[in-house]
Amino acid sequence: MSQLKGVIFSLRDVVVKSGTMDATIFKEFEKLIKWMIANDLKPVFVGNHSWTMTLKDGGKIPFQEFVATNIGDFDWFMADSSPMPYKPKKAAMEYVLDQLGWEKNEAVYVGNTETDMRTARNSGLLFLNALWHGEANDYGFKFDSPKDIARFIDCFYIGIHGWFWALESENLRVFSLAPFSTMSARYTDAHGYSYHARNTAKSGGGDATFWGRLLASSVYASGLAEEISFVTSYPGHSTDSVDPSVNEALTVFADCMQAKFIPDLLIRHTTAQKSQTARIAGQTVGIKNQIDTIHLNPTPLKTKKGDRYKNPPLKKGKTVLLVDDFCTQGNSFEAARAYILASGADVICLSWLKTISTDYNELNPMVLVSDPYVANTIENEPAKTSHWFSQYVVNPAATSDLNTVFEKYYNWEWP
Repeated sequence: MSQLKGVIFSLRDVVVKSGTMDATIFKEFEKLIKWMIANDLKPVFVGNHSWTMTLKDGGKIPFQEFVATNIGDFDWFMADSSPMPYKPKKAAMEYVLDQLGWEKNEAVYVGNTETDMRTARNSGLLFLNALWHGEANDYGFKFDSPKDIARFIDCFYIGIHGWFWALESENLRVFSLAPFSTMSARYTDAHGYSYHARNTAKSGGGDATFWGRLLASSVYASGLAEEISFVTSYPGHSTDSVDPSVNEALTVFADCMQAKFIPDLLIRHTTAQKSQTARIAGQTVGIKNQIDTIHLNPTPLKTKKGDRYKNPPLKKGKTVLLVDDFCTQGNSFEAARAYILASGADVICLSWLKTISTDYNELNPMVLVSDPYVANTIENEPAKTSHWFSQYVVNPAATSDLNTVFEKYYNWEWP
């Protein structure tokens, strides 16, 4: 994953509210900027028009000078006085990133207005919606204070250093943030967040915002976001299962990346047997249990208003980000891959956590689904190739990283 290099700040209703100065909020914003500098992050300011500041004695100074005097001297890009194109043109942030030598996933954009939203979206930048001066639009991840943004950056960017588990082989790509373990003495650092993740995913407790933002920021930092056309979650085992808890955060993330979140891309047409239930009964369930109980939706939801696609949206050249809570043997991911690949699209699989000491079973050869939009039944458990768990642990430190982030997130304070 790329290291975050800096934050691009819009001026209006972020640094100050248009026409007014709230001293308390500005002091908090000053803390954010100084905290960033202390953590080797570069603040950058962008706008369409240069501002002036009216002083108490009636005099006026350039707003840039006011900020330099009170906080420090930084890079400014004003469209009316520099070669930067006007926001919200895509070229505006392309120019800024080029001047700074940054890739997209090495920066995030903090704004508030409709223009800010479109600027970030047009540029493929993760949008952090600053609400401390009021809410101008319903887009992006929302933050009530500069402190909230500092916590987000500290925990989900500075604190996370890459995937724990990553399997990449031709059209098979599976990623996990950290190991899942609630009992192993080898993974004691994983116990706390593993319980929390299971509670969030299975019991409706926990904190879906935490896990959703962690997933979104990790995909963004990895650079995978630029490949994604659609985002979806794997359905629960039952036909009556509720929507996955992180769907709201994934919707926001997809919007930021100019992708589409499709909640019902995969249909559970028949209740699948739970692996845990099978184990208690001395049975085993494999990929067939999933292949026989799901299929693609030919007319999934297209908009939040309830409009549907008239024709299947998946096709060659499109890539689906498929999210599931826990990856054990990969049965769910492999079944979904069989259907998605049959549509002509590609798929990237992402789980919150990877169950420890459990190998991933890849369909080999891939099950050929003749029509991915109807129920299919295969006669026998298909052939598989096992990928050793330990072989694909790419960042052993992810266990302690996430444990530290998990504990810090709920007790975060300015240094």
